[in-house]
Amino acid sequence: MNNDQDKLIDTVMKVIETRSHNTFKVESTGQVPNAEVFLANKKAIVSSLDLSLVRDLNDFNLKNPWVDWIQKGLSYDVEFEMKLGFSDLQLLPWNLVVRTPFAFISKDDKSINAIQRSAITRNDVMFLDNGSYLLKSHHQLITDYAKEELYSRKIETVERIEENVHGNCGW
Repeated sequence: MNNDQDKLIDTVMKVIETRSHNTFKVESTGQVPNAEVFLANKKAIVSSLDLSLVRDLNDFNLKNPWVDWIQKGLSYDVEFEMKLGFSDLQLLPWNLVVRTPFAFISKDDKSINAIQRSAITRNDVMFLDNGSYLLKSHHQLITDYAKEELYSRKIETVERIEENVHGNCGW
């Protein structure tokens, strides 16, 4: 019996190890995949996000089958990378970037970051990807050292201009 348990444990460990390296890629313009993909994949890349899906994600609208599928993936501890299907980062709700576990990627394949502090320091930006985007509100300040770091690492700052940047809606 002990030998059977060891085999079972080894098999389960191999499945977990394999899953930790697997990524599932899907276009949000197609059919919603079965939740079983979460058993075999630790990461999911959802590309071509349109404004409708972004709005429903922001509102956590489970009537949208994509939002429901993503919610199920979160319960499987799946890491989500969301690739936008539009270029205007002003249309991306602030709360979605700062308060969700998703990694957002722009249409031009650059990571999108936001820092939820009133003053953005060098320590805040030093670990951002080179050539990425940093979303900020017009109320946030960036220290001079942080500006130097952003410039040297070619991180583009996109200043949010809407008044309700920290509210429920980023539109």
